[in-house]
Amino acid sequence: MANIALLVPNDELFRLSHDALQEMKKRLFMMKVIETESAVTEARQAINQGADIIIARGLQATVIKQYTDIPVVEIIMTQQGLINMLERAKRILKKERPDIAIVMFKNMACDMTGIGEKCGVNLREYLIQNPELLKPTAMQAIEDRADLIIGGSTVLNMADSVGIPALYLANTEDSVKNAIKEAFLLADTFENSDIPPHAVLSKEKSAGKKGNSFVNFPYRSMKMQKAVNLAEKLSVTDCPKLIVEPVGNLHRAFINAMHNNSKHSQEKLVSYECEKGKSSYDDLYGRNAKVNESLKGTLVINNIEYMDERSQKKLMEILMFRNVILVAKTVNYRAYLIPELCARMSAFAIKIPSLSETPEDIVYLANVYMQSITERYGKYHVLTKDGEKELELKRWDGGRIQLESFIERLVITLEHRNLKAGDIKELYEELYGEKSVYGFDAVSESHKWNEVKPDEAFDNETDDFGMQEPYHTGVKTDRSMTVQDLERDRILKIISKNMGNREKTAVELGISKTTLWRKLKKYNLMM
Repeated sequence: MANIALLVPNDELFRLSHDALQEMKKRLFMMKVIETESAVTEARQAINQGADIIIARGLQATVIKQYTDIPVVEIIMTQQGLINMLERAKRILKKERPDIAIVMFKNMACDMTGIGEKCGVNLREYLIQNPELLKPTAMQAIEDRADLIIGGSTVLNMADSVGIPALYLANTEDSVKNAIKEAFLLADTFENSDIPPHAVLSKEKSAGKKGNSFVNFPYRSMKMQKAVNLAEKLSVTDCPKLIVEPVGNLHRAFINAMHNNSKHSQEKLVSYECEKGKSSYDDLYGRNAKVNESLKGTLVINNIEYMDERSQKKLMEILMFRNVILVAKTVNYRAYLIPELCARMSAFAIKIPSLSETPEDIVYLANVYMQSITERYGKYHVLTKDGEKELELKRWDGGRIQLESFIERLVITLEHRNLKAGDIKELYEELYGEKSVYGFDAVSESHKWNEVKPDEAFDNETDDFGMQEPYHTGVKTDRSMTVQDLERDRILKIISKNMGNREKTAVELGISKTTLWRKLKKYNLMM
């Protein structure tokens, strides 16, 4: 049976849901009261914990549908519930045929045809889809001289400020029951079809995926689609899996998706972090250690590049008896693995592409982040076309985290609505430029070169596993050289090896051809 989560905006709706479930003798996977500002985050957390269907209401339902690909069952007001509210309004007003306005999100509304006539009121419907129109629409209802306004807390506050009577738009137990019934019918559809329990239906603004969604983060690039497709195919088998992601945290979404799509989905997902310079043997293979804890479930080993040789040899012995996912936080993982483990895992490596490898995702993600962040802060900003082009030209070595944080800073600090190329340039230079104390380029490059690994770490990976030596101890470098000198020498070495072929050089460096062109120009290496 598919897992159903209920996310609602207030305690009263939570209580109604609880009572309805008791009466219906049903249980949900998760029930939670959430703030609208965190609706998307809460929904994604529910999905990561195993939710397949979400029940939600109003604006929360709208944003969850917009920013996730999970089926959302909406709590809709019933006709009888609306009739009861209108009769209550008449009793409050003590007036023949009063003008009553109802301001609500369209996805909460039932069929209201003829209800005003039936109740003896002039019913004015103000239905909205865009959350930014809520206050202007409520103001319109006020200006239209409604005798009483029905709406949510924002509408009630506006009505109270001008002295107009108002009623809170509350759902009835029947409306909650209807939503719960619909969710269980949808769950039965999952159960009785070829759709796996953790698959979700594609939405209008889904992240460039096919018929169903395996992972729950946005993307458009073919490179990311290729990684997702491979992960999905491997997930239904017990072959060992290796996720390679030097920058970012998307590996966590991949891990959850692969576990949920496996035959071990109802068992434990056990995670272990390898630490540099520390043996993993006892933690993994002791009597009450991680391997035994994950006996029937999935074992995830993070930072495999830090695993000691003894633990790697033991790992080789259990790979065929466990569902194991390894995570490497370096593209040069082969240099850290013993030859036999390297030979085994390289066939099942899933490389999560960085933003520099998927430049087509930059503008797409920027607009996704922009919409989410502006809603969270109650602001209204949009990126202009020249602003989007400027974002594409910038380096995002910190991946999605850096891009999202940059957009958030823009939204918080800028007052004008249209965010142009000049705004992007100015803030980017302030945060990451050469004059910035916290320049991202300098920090990321310094961190990269302080890792104890030789220059060969940036060379193309070889299939001659037996010829590579693990290098847990590093080599000395000339401390008088700057980060820029090191980067220039590295680029010159690789492009010379490739006889000036920029495409091959960009692939080996793990950057886009556009970024490579900028670096060649910066270091006067144009050929």
